[in-house]
Amino acid sequence: MYRLNPFIHIFKKNNISALYNTLSLSTLYFREDEYDEIINNPKKELIDTGYFVDENFKPIEYVSQFIPKNNKPQINIAYFLVSSGCNFNCKYCFIETRVNELSNTLMSKEIAKKGIELIERNAKQIKIIFYGGEPLLNFEVIKFVVNEIKKTDIKATYSIITNGSIMTDEIINFFKTHKFSVSVSLDGLEEANDRMRKDHNNKGTFQRVKKTLQKLKENEVNFGISCTISNANLNKPNEIFEILEEFDVKGFGYNLLTENNNVVISDDLKSLMVDNILLAADTIIEKKLIEDRVINRKLKPFVEKRNWTKDCAGYGHQFVITPKGEVGPCHGLWPDLMNDDTKTYFDLTVDYKGDITEHPIWKEWFARTPYNMPQCWSCFAIGLCGGGCAKNSLIRKGSIWEVDEDICILSKKSVEWAVWKYYDMVVNKKND
Repeated sequence: MYRLNPFIHIFKKNNISALYNTLSLSTLYFREDEYDEIINNPKKELIDTGYFVDENFKPIEYVSQFIPKNNKPQINIAYFLVSSGCNFNCKYCFIETRVNELSNTLMSKEIAKKGIELIERNAKQIKIIFYGGEPLLNFEVIKFVVNEIKKTDIKATYSIITNGSIMTDEIINFFKTHKFSVSVSLDGLEEANDRMRKDHNNKGTFQRVKKTLQKLKENEVNFGISCTISNANLNKPNEIFEILEEFDVKGFGYNLLTENNNVVISDDLKSLMVDNILLAADTIIEKKLIEDRVINRKLKPFVEKRNWTKDCAGYGHQFVITPKGEVGPCHGLWPDLMNDDTKTYFDLTVDYKGDITEHPIWKEWFARTPYNMPQCWSCFAIGLCGGGCAKNSLIRKGSIWEVDEDICILSKKSVEWAVWKYYDMVVNKKND
């Protein structure tokens, strides 16, 4: 006697039923008049492909097939937090609003040099991301790192996340010469952007950033846009398309609002936010843009039938160096969980001589995937979830093994969206 695999989720729309394997991501579509016959009398190919199982089915063994087998993390990203300060005062910033000391701490060349030595001990190929605060407040150390890397055998690529307000000709030429990937933060058009992204004089920042985008375009620097979705723009995430078109930008990413004492979004608004992002994603596909949050992390893995097991390089694949030389797994935990008595997630320093991937914290973070979280096994979004943000879980609930509820909302809605988007774009066209 065969029954439907418990890891098969059924979506229904109009007169079509979609049988979706939550672990393998395989999906079959049937008309309503076919559905009852398939459920009651499953064909051999549906049994052979695991859509239907017998009484000997063992769920835990089935799940184990999809748990990543690689049992050791590998470092391929290093964050240099070269400045704790920023010349902006964005209402939703998860760093500026949590820094106890408002004074700007700049990473020294000595700390940066030790950071490079830490890379040498742990990786031969690395992506270095300069972050802050506003990293360009410490451009001298950014230059220092790049020039010092040349003296080593490290194969490095460079990226920077910046508010784009202090981009001089020297900086732009440097980025072009060293093939930096530049991510500029902008949240849409002027009215929406300037509600959240203000400077310390409470003035909007949109026009300043637009001038930078023009310079980057004119100098043919590789850049994209980072767009945070907040109360200010959750009803109009598609506004950013106008900026992308104006400056011929093909790549961007939506950021979900994170923890902040100044800005809180209810679950209902989060749900609305995701709905609007998915509506915008329809346009993204039409315009053939590259978007990270939904297209790269949800739709692309769904189409390729490639499980999205980890949503962040922080799960064992990166380390973060603070301005004072502490080392931890996640830039989102800095500064308020730095050397905390009970959560020592920045308990290493740049002088650490051991293999970071053998450190208990990195081993634990590397293991964090929904496939290792039994509370996630019954969720139909497990195969495309990636686990969301461990920092959110830790700050809200005290453990990285708790669920990040924000990514639950996004993942569940995105899976159903992907199932029907694929049907409309591929399956239905074949049938026609």
